[in-house]
Amino acid sequence: LAQAVFAQGLADVACPPADSVAAHPARLAGSLPPTMAEAASSLETTTRQRDNAKHAAQRAEHIGRKVQTLDHVTSSINKRHQAALDNLGRMRHDMDLKQKNIAFAQQTRDALEAKIEANKAKAAQLRECLLIQESRVSKVMADTQATLRLLNNGREDGSGVRQGGLRQTCKQLASRELAVQRGYHCGVGSTHGPRSLSASRTMLPKGMVS
Repeated sequence: LAQAVFAQGLADVACPPADSVAAHPARLAGSLPPTMAEAASSLETTTRQRDNAKHAAQRAEHIGRKVQTLDHVTSSINKRHQAALDNLGRMRHDMDLKQKNIAFAQQTRDALEAKIEANKAKAAQLRECLLIQESRVSKVMADTQATLRLLNNGREDGSGVRQGGLRQTCKQLASRELAVQRGYHCGVGSTHGPRSLSASRTMLPKGMVS
């Protein structure tokens, strides 16, 4: 575009407009002598050439300023375009980094979610096992307490008599040990009371009764 404008300006300089040539009338050429007419024509030609050169210089200067302005605008546009491309490249690079960070964060989140779900399932399974073990321990404790009571107190038979038991056994052992030390025992029916003695003295054998 700058070269086209400069070429148009040079064409205008090489071919000046017709109104600038016709601006100086040649009416004196026919009324003067030939020598003076030639001088006047030469002066007019020189003046015209000077004016044309002046106009051409002004036009060339104007065209140069336009070319310089156009070059400056074009350079500024190119710089801004390059800066925009560089900024776009940086933004794309930043976007790629952020996309990678987002993908890594999403992957980490999915892994953590899977781990949490696995821990929840394991916790539920452990809770069930704990409940089962608690029921078993409760049953063992109840059996232990029942066995301990049976060990201490013994077992009652169908007639309501308690048999066995650590207390009853220890009591019997202590009574027998005391009976051994005394030489006799004091159990139920081992000695006669006063009534039984008097009855045995007054009663006679069956063969002696008359």
